[in-house]
Amino acid sequence: MKYLLLLAFVATASAVDIIGRTQSAAARGKLTCNGEPAVGVRVKLYDSDNSVLPGVVDTDDLMASGKTDSNGEYDLSGHTAEVTGIEPYIAIFHDCNDGIKPCQRTFRVGIPSKYVTNGKSPKETYEAGQLELAGKYQHEGRSCLH
Repeated sequence: MKYLLLLAFVATASAVDIIGRTQSAAARGKLTCNGEPAVGVRVKLYDSDNSVLPGVVDTDDLMASGKTDSNGEYDLSGHTAEVTGIEPYIAIFHDCNDGIKPCQRTFRVGIPSKYVTNGKSPKETYEAGQLELAGKYQHEGRSCLH
C-alpha cells in the first residue's frame, strides 16, 4: 500500500512538471551595508512551494541566483512550471554587521503576484528599491547552506 501511494505521488509530481504552466518573475534592487554598496551579496529568486500532503516536504523552486555588483545592485529573472500560480520571493544572504558568527544572515522579500507573468520571460520587473542590510528584518534567520 505504501508503495502504491509513493508511486502515485511520484506520478503526480512528474505530471505537475509536464502539465504545469510556465510562469516567470523578475526583481532588481540595491543592497547597502552601513550606507555603502553591499558588494558580492548572494541573492536568489525562488518560488515558494507549500506541501500539499501531510508529511511531504516540497522544497521551494530556485528560479535564479546571482550576486550584487560593485554598486550593490542585483537584477534577477527566472521561471518555473506550476499548476497553480507561483509565489515568488527573493532571498538575501549576507554578513553585514555580523561579526564572526557562523553562516550568514538571511531574510526574504516577497514579490507581489501582479509581477508574475505566464511564459518564460517576465513582462514587468519588481523594483525592490534600496535595502539597508545593517538593520534587522522581520523573520530574519541564518543559513549555512545556500
